[in-house]
Order: sequence, then structure tokens, then C-alpha cells
Amino acid sequence: MNGNEGFFGAFEKTAFVVIIVLLLVIAWLNWQMALFGLLFVVVAYLYSSRAVCKQRQQRYEQFNTIAKGITQASNFALQNLPTAIVIIDSKARVCWYNSVFRDWMPQDPDKTQRLNGFIPSLRLDKIWGKSGYFNEKIENKYYRVIYKFIDGTDYKGAPDSEVESYMAFYFDDVTESEQLRHEAEAMAPVFGFLMMDNIEDVTKGLSDVEYTNLWAEINNAIVEEIDRYDGFVRNYADDSYIFCISKKALMNMIEQNFPLLAKVHNIPTSRRIPATISIGIAAGAATIKEQSERARSGLELALGRGGDQASVYIGEELKFYGGKTQGAEKNTRVRARVVAQAIKELMDDADNVIVMGHEREDYDSIGGAIGVAAMARAAGKSVHVAVSDQTVAIKKLSDLFPTEPGFESLLITPQAAEDFVTDTTLVFVVDVHRPDMVAAPKALQKSKRRVVIDHHRRASDFIEKPLLTYLEPASSSTSELVTELIQYFVDPISLNVVEASALYAGIVVDTKNFVVQTGSRTFDAASFLRRSGADLSIVRHLFMESFDSIQLRAKMLADAERFDGMAITTCPAGIQNASILSAQTADKLITIEGIEASYVLYTLSDGGIGVSARSQGAMNIQLVMEALGGGGHRTVAGAQLYDMTMEEAVEAVKSVAKGQLASMKKEEKAE
Repeated sequence: MNGNEGFFGAFEKTAFVVIIVLLLVIAWLNWQMALFGLLFVVVAYLYSSRAVCKQRQQRYEQFNTIAKGITQASNFALQNLPTAIVIIDSKARVCWYNSVFRDWMPQDPDKTQRLNGFIPSLRLDKIWGKSGYFNEKIENKYYRVIYKFIDGTDYKGAPDSEVESYMAFYFDDVTESEQLRHEAEAMAPVFGFLMMDNIEDVTKGLSDVEYTNLWAEINNAIVEEIDRYDGFVRNYADDSYIFCISKKALMNMIEQNFPLLAKVHNIPTSRRIPATISIGIAAGAATIKEQSERARSGLELALGRGGDQASVYIGEELKFYGGKTQGAEKNTRVRARVVAQAIKELMDDADNVIVMGHEREDYDSIGGAIGVAAMARAAGKSVHVAVSDQTVAIKKLSDLFPTEPGFESLLITPQAAEDFVTDTTLVFVVDVHRPDMVAAPKALQKSKRRVVIDHHRRASDFIEKPLLTYLEPASSSTSELVTELIQYFVDPISLNVVEASALYAGIVVDTKNFVVQTGSRTFDAASFLRRSGADLSIVRHLFMESFDSIQLRAKMLADAERFDGMAITTCPAGIQNASILSAQTADKLITIEGIEASYVLYTLSDGGIGVSARSQGAMNIQLVMEALGGGGHRTVAGAQLYDMTMEEAVEAVKSVAKGQLASMKKEEKAE
């Protein structure tokens, strides 16, 4: 249109020039005719101008009508977009919204209502001034919420007092796609491995008929449980199964705390030894191969923790379920003999040996380390024991060391251990398997050849790539395990009085004077140590207490608080050997009638808070301590807490303990 108007303007100018020239020519010939012509031209021009103006007015009105229609259509489209739109100010107050937002929300907001009322999780301070998106569930619908900052300073000419910024939110209803995604995830395959823990012990001495019937009952329980979830299960070895279920089925199993564990456990056996199984399951891995590897690893973790439990990987997260029974003691010593021979071969290939236990060593840790050192000396290897600091246990034992060669430099600092480690150094870790809890973590990290000997239930954060792992959760102590290895070591080992007494003290401290976690092999090991020269007077000396410590323990007992059949107390700050005193106090608390579990908290040298936990056996305090980042056994466990006060730590322990008690009661009720 603008092009046409430009054309007609040029034409009019040309015509005007031509008419003027003609009128001048006519005026030169006849001025009267020229005057008449001029009048005619003026009248004609006025008439045509009126018509053109009228035409232009019509066009203007037409354009206004069209523009108005477009504006109305735009407003209608904005108000009725399939996407809900809302604009808020810096106070999260709703300033404007379209009709779709009003229809989607459960109630009609007014102009002063805040968006936080619809999105409780909204943190405006975190996204103000930014653009992006997040996913949100409102009631039963899922939304993809796109937010964009509207900077008021971008509008030029507005007075500074009137400048205000806003945030625009666009709600895209993705409920259908999210539901489809959830359904797809629920049907995703989950792989698992299952193994019977103690089939040899359960079936030992049974007749063929009894064996067949028991096996059939266990097999039927396993197959029926997997079939109940429309899963696939196959028996690929005498005591092992592989199965595949959906993720939805897995979540149902988790919600019910794996009822299959209880079903197998409750199958009656003639020897009255309950049958138990271990399960490893993995879901959410990137590939099928990775998923199967994690499931296999989960099974090994469950077995390493004593069995009768399920180990579940969901993505990178690992959780344990079950584990209500104590590990069954293995009556055979075949594995001890095989492990002893393997250790001898590893020592023969090593230039030197470093042994370490856990930090803040107790008698089991240092006793087991001294026993391994004796094996290394018998193999003709230079050996050192790395200790974290001079605890009472280390001090009392070192004072008893003989003056003969090999003992004057047996105990070394963590720094010295790091300096001794080479590519051919064989590093033994005893009474612990978590890398962050060893006495010399830098030396362990530097080493390439590692052996782990422990009696604690396996945790998820295990020492990486050990050449040999000897993990027996059913054993009373690491000292018991090492004593058995000494007996089966290829070269005969003659223990001196201090070595035998240190190992004996390790067994005594972890069994609470042969009362807790004690089996026939425990007494066999103790008997061997007594024959090897273990001196009970030395052991009594090691456990001798001062008058002040007895008074302090009495005060801690008096200050103990009872809750839900449990007891908790604290050790005053600044007390020397607080860990030992706290452990002794925890032991004493569970001897009180009506106390099923005890917890004693004490201050660590690094500012953290240690927890010593004990149980009569009915309550699994290992699960309580694991929830707090620690671990241990069903009846003896501990943890270390950081970034909290003593009062906060006490409340944290009580909260977790109450939660575990409630879970245990729920399981018992379900059974």
C-alpha cells in the first residue's frame, strides 16, 4: 500500500507540472482561456481530493477494524493457550494469570495470593533473576514449569520509582507422559541372585527322604515368591538361583521387607537350625551387564554381612534388608587352612609386611595385628605394625614386649608406615574393612597388595581390590580368626607369652569374657593360646582399671536415661581413654534387667562424637549404627558422628534407635 501511495504522489506532481506549463502557454496566447482553464483545474482537483480523502478514510477504518480483531484474537489466544501462565512479583504475589492457570488450579487465586500456595517447594530466592525450568507434582498432576525473568530496567523511559521486575511461569501439563514413564520404569527388568547360606549345616545328618523334602520346601518357597510377581527364576547350582522381576515387584518386596527371608527362615527343620538365604538385587544400572554385576556384588555383600538378608542396589544407592539372625558358626576349618596357605604364598612374594588395624585400637585390633606379625616373622619377612596413636591397649602391650630383635621397632607411626610401603609390600588390614577407618589410611592407599582379615559384617565401602579377603561375621573376634590361621600356617609358629596373651585378650574383649558371640571354635582358639603360653595374669593386668575410672563409670551409669527398653548416657569431655570407658559402660548397661540395648557417647580427639552400642541380641544395633554411618555386629557396634553437638548426637541416636525398634516390631507383627 505504501508503494501505491508513492506512485500516485509522483504522478500527481508530474501532472501538476504539465498543467502549469500548458496554462502558461495558453496564457501567452489567450489569457482569458488560461484563466478559465485554471478554474477548471482547481475545481477538478478539489473534487478528486475529496474522493481520495474519502477513500483513504475508508481504508483507515478498515485497517483499524482488522487491527482490533487481531488484538482481540491475540488476547484470546494468550488467555486460552494450552499452557498455563502466571506472572508474579518479587514477593511471589500473583500479578496476572491466564484462564488456563485458573482452570488448572484447585482454587481461583486473587491478585494478592502468593504462588507459594500452589507450589510449596518454590524457593523464589534461588531462581529470581534467572531463567530455566523444573518439574513439579501438584496434587495428582505433573507439570514442567518453565520460568523466565522479566527485568523492569529493560523498559526505557519509565521513572525509576516505577521500575519493577517480574517472573513469568509457564506450566506445561506432562501428566500423561509422566504416567507413561512411571509405568515403563515400573516394568523395567530387575536382576537378582539368591543363595542358601547354610544348606550344609541344615541338611547335615538328614536321610535322603528328609533332605529331599526340606529341599523341596525351600525351593517351592523361592519359586512361589518370584512367581507371585510374574517373575522368572532358575536354579543354576545346588544352592543358587538367578531371577528377574519388575522394578514394581522389587518396590513391593522392599515395602514388605522381603517376606521371602522370613518364609525360608520359618521352614521347620529336624535339626532346629533355621534355613537362611541371601539375596543380591540391582536396578537402574546403565546396562544389563552392569546390572548383573551389581546384583552379584550385592549377593557377596549380603553373604559377607552374615547372610539372611537382601542387598539392593537402586542406581548408585545401596540398602540392606533383613539380617535379623546371627551368622551361624562354621564348624569346619577347611577355609582357615586354605586361607593360611594362601597367606604364606603371598608373604613369600613380598619384600616386607605392614599390618594395621582400625584407628583407636582396642585389644582385638592390636592383638590380631600382633598375631599376623608373628606369622610374617615366621615366614622370614620384615614386619611392622602401624598404630594410630598410643591408646591404653597399645601402651600396656608395648611395655610387655620382649627385648629380643624384631620387637623394639615393631610398632610404628602411620607416617613411618607410608614410608615403608613399596610396590612389593604386603599390607594386612585386621579387624576393619572400611578404608576410612584404618590406622594408616595413606599407607593403605599407597599399597598395591592388600589382605583383609575381619569378623565384622561387610559394609558397602569395602577396601578396594584386596588380593585376599577373610571375612567371617560368625566369628567372635579377629583374634580368633588369626589364631586359627596361625595353627594352619605352613611353618610351625612358636608364639611368645606376650603374643599369645595379646591374642587371648582380643578374644576376651570382644566376647565380653566368653559370653557374647562365642562358639566352640572360640574355646578351641583360647585353648590353643593357653597351651602357647598365654598368661592370665598378664590378661588381667591389661584389663585392670584405675579407681578414678571406676568412679567415672559409676557416674555415667547413674546419669543414664532409659527409653523404650534401651539406655543411653554420655562420657564427660576431656576424659583420657574415653572410648574404652564408654565401651565398658555400654557393656555394663545391658546387664541391667529390662535394658535390651545401650548407647554411650563420648568426645573424639578430632572433635567428633563416638558411639559405643551394645545389645542383648534381640535388637540388631548394627542396623542402628549403620544408619548413623557406622557398623559392627548385631550385638556390638559403633559409629562416629560429626558436625553436631553432644545433645544433638544423643537425640540422633535415640531417633534412629526408636525407628529401628518400631521397624522390628512391625516385622514381628507381620510374621
